[in-house]
Amino acid sequence: MDSLPALWGDFLVFTGVIFGILRKVPDVVWAGVFASFLTLSGVKLSNRHHSRNLMLQLRHEKDEKAAQRLSDLRRDIYLHAIEQFVHASSYLSSLPATDLNKAESAQPLQSFFAAAAKLQMVSENKTSALVSDLIGTFSVLHLRLIGAAQPMQQLLSEIDFYTTLCEGALAEQQRALAASAQFVESGDRELDDTRRKALEHTLDTQTKLLRDHTETRQALHVERNALHGEFIKNLMVELQAINTKLQPIMVAIRRELRVDNQIDAYASAVSEQQDRVTHAVAELMAQLDAPRSR
Repeated sequence: MDSLPALWGDFLVFTGVIFGILRKVPDVVWAGVFASFLTLSGVKLSNRHHSRNLMLQLRHEKDEKAAQRLSDLRRDIYLHAIEQFVHASSYLSSLPATDLNKAESAQPLQSFFAAAAKLQMVSENKTSALVSDLIGTFSVLHLRLIGAAQPMQQLLSEIDFYTTLCEGALAEQQRALAASAQFVESGDRELDDTRRKALEHTLDTQTKLLRDHTETRQALHVERNALHGEFIKNLMVELQAINTKLQPIMVAIRRELRVDNQIDAYASAVSEQQDRVTHAVAELMAQLDAPRSR
């Protein structure tokens, strides 16, 4: 306990000595120390501000590069998807004449589905939902059109069959005509009459077969043309509905790609074009329904 006051006294003596020394330091020195302190603080604050700005700039450049990479990726995928949409539409139109038994027959539609799936992966949620709806519409329409194309394909097979029969009958008819033209009497009346009657019978038979096969083939053509006309009418209506669904997708794609700043003007132009297509489809339907003049 006695040592505490002693220590406290020593501390006070030491503090007094220190203050005494500090009082002897000139004011100029203190001004220099204070100025150095302010300078050091200013440099530290400036470096901290510069570092913060540099980090913000680097983060901004990183975001800009990521956005540019996404934009480039979207541009390639979107343009490819639009190209595949055109191919898929053409494929649907050619279904009546397409051999559906071949594995590669549905390749255009499969390519469109693959391109649309990629588009959904990189597009915004709203655009992805629109594309999903378009894919579903295409799938349903494809199945419906395949069902409508099957009778026409069956008729095509029958037409090909009767075409082969017509070609065979025509070849036999021409052979009989050529033999009749080259017929030379042998001097044996009975033998000559037998040969002549055989040639005449062959000619009459093949002529009748050619006429019957031609009439049957013609009737099949008429039936197929009627089915094809109904197919085209239904296809035009369905494609018009698909184009209506494609319109907001095109607008959304241009917005995401930042193609231009006049999205509203583009949407208005697309809507006007859709109206013209609707009018053209209506005229085509009227022409298909109108009776043909002979």
